[in-house]
Amino acid sequence: MQRRNFCDEAGARSDGLMIVSILFITAFTYIALTTNPVYTGIGVGDRAPNLVGEVWDGSSWNEFDLHENLENNRNADPPRKVYYMVEFMDTNCGFCISAADANSQEQGGGAIPANQAKWTGENPTRSMPADVSVEFLAVSIALHEGSSGWDYGEDEIIEFRSKYEHTFGYMNDQDNENRDEWGIPGTPTYFLIGPDGIILYATPDAEQGEYVWDAMELEIPRGEV
Repeated sequence: MQRRNFCDEAGARSDGLMIVSILFITAFTYIALTTNPVYTGIGVGDRAPNLVGEVWDGSSWNEFDLHENLENNRNADPPRKVYYMVEFMDTNCGFCISAADANSQEQGGGAIPANQAKWTGENPTRSMPADVSVEFLAVSIALHEGSSGWDYGEDEIIEFRSKYEHTFGYMNDQDNENRDEWGIPGTPTYFLIGPDGIILYATPDAEQGEYVWDAMELEIPRGEV
């Protein structure tokens, strides 16, 4: 009678399992090294987290609560449809300075002054229905919080807003509470929030070459011509 060699069979099975494991690990490692990281923070389709803090309007600091404002707009008589364009920025950030420059014709992620008159103020040049309006809000964070050589504080916010002739509010978030809640990866980072509080555009998960200004043209309804 021929006896089965169980040791050899077990060894063969072990070798096969090891080979499969090695192939799986190799494939997983390859995917991890060759795939671009995916943004997992606040993005399009999410309900916007709250933004709470003091906002400088050009003359005084006032408390601001995004969720409360959205609710008040919906409950107004008649209801108001207000879109919020939010920029997380740093007064020391070179890209933020370039975007804020009143003489900048840069289109990409900046050129806020070139768009102020288009969307905000008493007579915006972009047509919208009577019950629709746009509010800009700059949220000033501190990317280099606690580091020497970086100037932060209310005076820096006031000076920055004045220098670039902005007419919209600047929130002081230099304790980074809102930044952390929103998962902001860097500055400037833009969001477009609809009247229902849903995010319609987010810089981190936008397609290459797609900017907040494009989203605003697409998402915000036009008035009668």
